[in-house]
Amino acid sequence: MFLKTISPDMTQLSSKVTAMQQHYRPLPGMPCKQRGAVLFVALVFLVLITLIALTASGTSILEQRMSAGQRNAQLGLMGAETAASGAQAWLLSIPGQINCGYNGGQITYNGASASACFKTQSSADAGGNTILVRNPLVDRFRTATTWLPFAGSGALAYATPLTGASVGNSKLEQQPQFIVEDLGILLPPGMSPNGQAGGAGRQPSDGKESGIPKLYNYRITARSTGGTSASVRAVEVQFGVGVQSN
Repeated sequence: MFLKTISPDMTQLSSKVTAMQQHYRPLPGMPCKQRGAVLFVALVFLVLITLIALTASGTSILEQRMSAGQRNAQLGLMGAETAASGAQAWLLSIPGQINCGYNGGQITYNGASASACFKTQSSADAGGNTILVRNPLVDRFRTATTWLPFAGSGALAYATPLTGASVGNSKLEQQPQFIVEDLGILLPPGMSPNGQAGGAGRQPSDGKESGIPKLYNYRITARSTGGTSASVRAVEVQFGVGVQSN
């Protein structure tokens, strides 16, 4: 067996290196150990940047929703105005007086017959006084805060489709609808019956000579949704239609 002996010089050198390591001291001003401060600062900045990004994202989403809601409301308003204007043009095209009644007179619109022109009727209150009352359908249609289905609403659907793909991005969720009310004849103040004051009967005879046009007063109430039913807008138009007297 061959055994290699270590030189005494090498043993002494090893002892000196060990002694130097044991007596090593860092230079003044140099950190003796790492404490992780850089990692902590980096994490703080990461959290701040994340919070800023989340705030900016939330603000952007809120602005998008506000813009969509405003556009939705504008679409509903335009739909209601379109239906009211179309109904007004339709009334102006009808010769003579329109057939209206308390439960809705039979009129023809868009090729179909419907009961959609309402008129007040005389009634007596608890004290025996004569008053004019409206059909409850009219008040419901005028005051509802949500969309009313066509069935049982007493309304007419606007003739031109506004819910299909033909109108592009401006299409409405529901077809606009409207009702017509006969408010009577407009006569000069002091003459009976006075349409402005709601005189009894509202007959086109008093104070009118043959051949002089009578001015019938109508009110159109139109309702429309926007791109969704979350927005419902209503428009009222009141105007007079001249009808030749007999």
